[in-house]
Amino acid sequence: MGNIFSKDSNGVLERWVLKLELDDGKQPSPNIEDFGRKLIIINYCLYTESQHKVIFSVPPDIKFIEPMEKNSIMFDSEGGLPWQVLAQCSMPLEFPITKKEYEKAYSLVVWADPFGSAAFFGGGYWKGVLIIKEISKFKTEEIVGNTKKNIINIKLQVAQSVISYFIDLVEKYTTSTLPELKEIHDAYKNGDKSVLGKLGVMAPTIDKNNTVFYRRANNTAEFFIGDWGTDLYDGDYWIDESLKAKDPSNIEWGDSNISIYDFKAPIKKLYAEMIRIGNDGRIYSNEGFSNLNWGIVGYQLELGSDRMIEFAHMDPSSGNQDHDDAATRDGQRAGESAGISQKNHTDLPAEFPRALDRRKLFLFITKVLSENDLYTTLGVLKHQKALEEQQAKDARENPLQYSLLDYPLFW
Repeated sequence: MGNIFSKDSNGVLERWVLKLELDDGKQPSPNIEDFGRKLIIINYCLYTESQHKVIFSVPPDIKFIEPMEKNSIMFDSEGGLPWQVLAQCSMPLEFPITKKEYEKAYSLVVWADPFGSAAFFGGGYWKGVLIIKEISKFKTEEIVGNTKKNIINIKLQVAQSVISYFIDLVEKYTTSTLPELKEIHDAYKNGDKSVLGKLGVMAPTIDKNNTVFYRRANNTAEFFIGDWGTDLYDGDYWIDESLKAKDPSNIEWGDSNISIYDFKAPIKKLYAEMIRIGNDGRIYSNEGFSNLNWGIVGYQLELGSDRMIEFAHMDPSSGNQDHDDAATRDGQRAGESAGISQKNHTDLPAEFPRALDRRKLFLFITKVLSENDLYTTLGVLKHQKALEEQQAKDARENPLQYSLLDYPLFW
């Protein structure tokens, strides 16, 4: 490093440093059980103001391809240091930087490795990649003896990743720790199909399930698009659960079992709607996690992903989406991968719903997220555009067929 990061002038050694102080006190710490390490690597890169304006020229917009493409980028690490999770006293991480970097620094990007190990707080949310602008206000000086340190001193709150938080929710609501899930499973296995009506109330989505109007609409829709002989939305159960809420006329997630499996709501509250999990260039949607859980619900009830997809398609307020169905199937596979068998332990509860191996579940989810673009907002936008283009092409080539589809014979 030599004189690049320090300068000796008139007997005073001047240095320039990026100092990161990490605090893990306000949310659960990075879960070392999930990613299997006691140390994680904290990475950073610095940008000048002109660089920042080029790289972040357009804010992300979940509705349009171009701004999502421009923001779906990876960042080049300029340094990484290990940080010990759960250490009683964490030493600040100090990265030597040049005088020019110190003077020109405008924004800082921070992330952790391995992928999905941690999130940092900023802008009201926990983020897998944190971007801090206007860092000149964090500049300070420190003189000790004959050494002068010019410091960019930033305090960071660090917590578990969105994947670990998702697994927390799964353990709480999608295993036998939620009594209603076991009741639904056991009753259905004993031939009571009507019990699935509770599942409809507990299913996504909160904004379509949390008012009397939508309760009536969902309950009535069964007659037209439901499954004959199976109650898919128990209106009486909705009423019973609504009484547990603070405001029965406008129920929030977690007040009761209404829409308890719609994980979009709690994830959005902590991690936002558009989510970076790590420095892989992707911006994920919170919706994928909810659909993953829907598949795990199907596994725990021994219904299977195809049946759960059918139930989802019967929801009058939602469309049939390929990315939703793919995530539901992945959720089934996640349960199969992480489910802990209890066949040889007669003193333990019934085999289903099963406990889930956190480590296996974390590794499975990390893998499917990173391999399938349909979990990203950009991937879904591109997929939907491709479908629309194909449908337009088919309509041009088969105009009679599509004109008939536009005018269904309901008269």
